[in-house]
Amino acid sequence: MPIILKYVPKQEAMKSLTLNRIVYVLILISIGTIIAESFHEFYNRHRTIIVAIDVGTYVAFSLEYILRIWWAYRAKQLRAYALSFFGIIDLLAILPFFLPILIPLDSRSLRTLRLIRLVNIVKIGRHNKGIQTLMKVVRSVQAEVGIVMFASIIAVVFAGILMFYAEHQAQPSIFTDMGASIWWAVATLTTVGYGDIYPVTALGKIIAACLALVGIGLVAVPAGLISAAYVEEIHSMNEEREHE
Repeated sequence: MPIILKYVPKQEAMKSLTLNRIVYVLILISIGTIIAESFHEFYNRHRTIIVAIDVGTYVAFSLEYILRIWWAYRAKQLRAYALSFFGIIDLLAILPFFLPILIPLDSRSLRTLRLIRLVNIVKIGRHNKGIQTLMKVVRSVQAEVGIVMFASIIAVVFAGILMFYAEHQAQPSIFTDMGASIWWAVATLTTVGYGDIYPVTALGKIIAACLALVGIGLVAVPAGLISAAYVEEIHSMNEEREHE
């Protein structure tokens, strides 16, 4: 059963789909208000409208949460929903609205709390079929991707330690500690290469070259696994549609 209907009785399926479409639009509007707040002149000019929209979306998300709680209760899956990933996300999405009402907060704490609104971006995963498909694909290859990620962490730490001993004496102000060298290793392994920190010794350049070559493979493997699994999933979905 799709994620969006997991805790919804079958007779409520159509109502849930309608709710999902409405909430999807509200999530996009909520994200828009977060972005609008960063444009101080625009925000000050339209503050009343933006705040009203913000409050309206919070009320809508609160009603959505209550409705999903009710559906989960009727399906005798209240605990399962409340402790599920999206159940927790739904709760976090409305906390920035209710906590300041219940608990007095200073302006700094309030600003920090408002960052929780970003979980609305995660909520899109429930309401967007494309994202649901991608999540399903990633879960299908999570073991293989996990192995590659673990190998990447080992490579980063190992190369970072080697680079520290190779470059610390030559560049004590750059490679100040292993944290700095591990940061360099991350930038190199991921092929980002910011250029803010780089080796100057012969040994350091050899280590950098080896890590760069390893990084190409470690970045390509998960991309290939996910791409292959995605193509297979799309092919499977097309076959299901043809049989319907």
